[in-house]
Amino acid sequence: MLKRSFSVVMALGVIAVLAFAGCKSEEDFRLERANYARLHFEQSQFKELPQDVRLTLPECIRLAHENNLDVKVNKLEEAVAHEMRTAELLGMLPEINISNSFTGRSNTPASSSKAYKSGGATYGASTSSDRNINAFNIDFALSVMDFGLAFFNSQQAHDRYLMRQQRTERVSQNLTLDVVRVYFQVAAAQRAINITRGLLATCRDRYTLIKKLSDAKKITPFRAFDETSRFIEMERKLTDYILDYQNACIELRSLLGYYPTANITVDDSVLARVPEFKFPEMEVMEQIALMKRPELYEIDMQKHINVIECRKVLLSMFPSARLFADYNNNNNSFLYKENWWELGIQSAFNLLKVPQKIGEYMSYDAQVEAEQVRSYGQAITVMAQVRIAHADIMANKEILDTNTRTFENYNTHLTNSLKNQKITGDLSRLELDHIRLTTAESDIQRIMSLGSYYVSYYRLLNAIGIRSMSDKDLKELTDELNAAQKAAKTEIASAAVK
Repeated sequence: MLKRSFSVVMALGVIAVLAFAGCKSEEDFRLERANYARLHFEQSQFKELPQDVRLTLPECIRLAHENNLDVKVNKLEEAVAHEMRTAELLGMLPEINISNSFTGRSNTPASSSKAYKSGGATYGASTSSDRNINAFNIDFALSVMDFGLAFFNSQQAHDRYLMRQQRTERVSQNLTLDVVRVYFQVAAAQRAINITRGLLATCRDRYTLIKKLSDAKKITPFRAFDETSRFIEMERKLTDYILDYQNACIELRSLLGYYPTANITVDDSVLARVPEFKFPEMEVMEQIALMKRPELYEIDMQKHINVIECRKVLLSMFPSARLFADYNNNNNSFLYKENWWELGIQSAFNLLKVPQKIGEYMSYDAQVEAEQVRSYGQAITVMAQVRIAHADIMANKEILDTNTRTFENYNTHLTNSLKNQKITGDLSRLELDHIRLTTAESDIQRIMSLGSYYVSYYRLLNAIGIRSMSDKDLKELTDELNAAQKAAKTEIASAAVK
C-alpha cells in the first residue's frame, strides 16, 4: 500500500513540474528579450561591407535577394507549405495496425460437461487451449471518405504552396523596387554633395567679397542681402543632402541585410547618361500585367481552393464506407486453422447532416463567385497601376528634359563667361559666382530628376510584374500572350456553340 501511494505522489509531482515548466512570467519574457537583443545585435555585426567597394545596382539587387530577412522568412514559409503538402499526401495512406499478444497460464485450462437430462451421458474434464498462446494480427483499414478528403486536402495544400511561391515572388519584386529607389537616392545624394562641396570650395571667400563690395557702395544692401542669402541657402542644402545621403545609406544597408550604418558607396556613373527605355503598346503592357502579376495568380489559386472545398462537402454527403482486411495467426494447437483472413466493409449514412452539408456547399459556391469578382476587380486595379506607372515615367521624362535643357543653357553661359569675358574686379567675380551657383543648382536638379526617371522605369516593371523589359523578354511575353489569346478564342467559340 505504501509503495502504491509513493508511486501516485511521484506521478503527481512529475505532472506538476511539467505544467509549471510551461508557464512564463513577465520577468521571464523580459530576460528572454534581453538575451535576444544581445544575440541579434552581435549577429548583425558579423557581416560587413568592404569600405573600398563601389556597389553597382545589379550587385545591390543580388545582395538584397541573398541577405534580406523578409525574403528569407517568405522562403522558409514556402518550405513549410511544401512540407504541409507532403503531410497531406501521406494522409491518403491506409491504416495498418499490427498487434501481438502472448498469454501464459499457471495450469492447464479445462472444462467439464453436465448431463442435460438424467439419462444423458456425462463427460469428464477436457481442454481446448494450450497454456501458452501467442496471437498475431495485422489490420488493414481504408476509409473511402478519409481517402477522398485526404486527396482533396493534398490538392489544397499544393495550391497553398503555389500561393506561397507567388507571395515570395511579389516580395522579391517589391524588394527590387525598394533597392532601386534607395540606390538612386544614395547615388543622387553623392553627386549633389560632391557638386555642392566643390562649389563652396570655389566660392569660399564669397562672404568677404560681398562685404567688401557692400562697404565700397558698389552693390546695394538689398543686393548684398540677396547674394548672402543665396550662398547660405546653398550651404543649408548641402546639410540636407548629407542628411538625405546618410538616411538613404542606412536604409540601403538594411535592405541588403547588413548592419544599418552610413558606410556604403554606390556607383553613381549611371547618372552620367540618360537611358533610352522602350515600351510596347499600353494595351500590351496591361495584358502582360494581367498575365504576370502574382496577386492575380494568388486569387485564382484561392478560388480553386474553394472549388475543392465544394467537392469535399459533396463527398461528405455520400455514405461513409470503410474497407478492412485482417490477417490473424494463433498458435493454439487445438484450432483447426491457425491462420485466417477476415475481409469486411462498413457503411454508414447520417441523413440529418445532409441539410447542413447543402448549406456549406452553397456558402463555398458563393465564395467561388466572390473570388471571381475579386479577380476581376484586382485586374482592373492592376491595369490602373500600369497606366499610373506609365504616366509617372512620362512625366519624369518631361521633367528630366526640362531640367537638362535648363542646365545646358546655364552651363553654356558659364562656359562662355569663363572663356570670353576677362574677369576683372570684385564685381565681375561676384557675377561669375552667381552663375556658378545657378548652374550647380540646375545640375543637381537634373541629377535628381534623372534618378527619379530610373526609379519610375522600375516602378513600371513592378506594376507589370516582370524583372526586365529587354527585346528578348518582350518577344517571349508577346508570344505567350498571343498563345493565350488563341486558346481563349477557342474556348469562347466552343462555349458559344454549346
